[in-house]
Amino acid sequence: MAGFIGAIRQVYRDSQKSEDIAWNTYVARPLAAVLVHLLRSTPLTPNQVTFLGGFVFVFAAVALIAWPGPVGFLVAALIVQFSYLLDCADGQLARIKQMTSEVGAHLDFLMDEFKALLLVGAAGIRLWVVEDDILWLFVAIGAVFIVSAATSLTNFIRRPEYAGKAVGPGESAKKRALPKSPVGKVIWLVEAVARYFVHYPSWIIWIAIVGFFVPLDTAILFLVPFLGVYILYMGRTSLSILLKLGTPGFYR
Repeated sequence: MAGFIGAIRQVYRDSQKSEDIAWNTYVARPLAAVLVHLLRSTPLTPNQVTFLGGFVFVFAAVALIAWPGPVGFLVAALIVQFSYLLDCADGQLARIKQMTSEVGAHLDFLMDEFKALLLVGAAGIRLWVVEDDILWLFVAIGAVFIVSAATSLTNFIRRPEYAGKAVGPGESAKKRALPKSPVGKVIWLVEAVARYFVHYPSWIIWIAIVGFFVPLDTAILFLVPFLGVYILYMGRTSLSILLKLGTPGFYR
């Protein structure tokens, strides 16, 4: 057992990122290292692990829709976590096997966005089934549109023609140093909170637990902060694009 744990630690050290969020550093990647240790001697490729994570995520959506109540949401959240462990494992496996690729990083981003679309759509449909109110079906459609539009905006502002340089997946999410000015600190804090809520694997379990103690369906507790951040992001990004490209000075 000591040798097994030592091997896991070594895999984690050899495959960790130089910069990562706290949830990944202390929870997800150490657990994913177990999967990487088991998979490293198999012919399974990092891209195949990425696809497997997406396949597993489908079961989370099914649980959300077909299993009402807080228990069903908790089961869905646990499946989301397992899918996310696979999402972490693909990159770690790529680094261990020296099979990293730029297209693999883009595939990972693509799969993440598919998961987000599936999650918000399933959460909205769940509320439609539970509440028996067609309004929630429109919420589901709107949620899918919001996530899709935000993804399109992200892809656009990452274009080298717009950004002035190539921006890879995850590069724009790197941590910024805490500014010295009071206004800068407030903006930094708001952005940090927004990044936390966008990264739903970090908090969906806590929301699932809270769902046992409130009269609302847990899906509402998830959708409000998650979509709220996406809406704010869409507004800010759209405004920045408008100010940059919509003025006559752009052509000078």
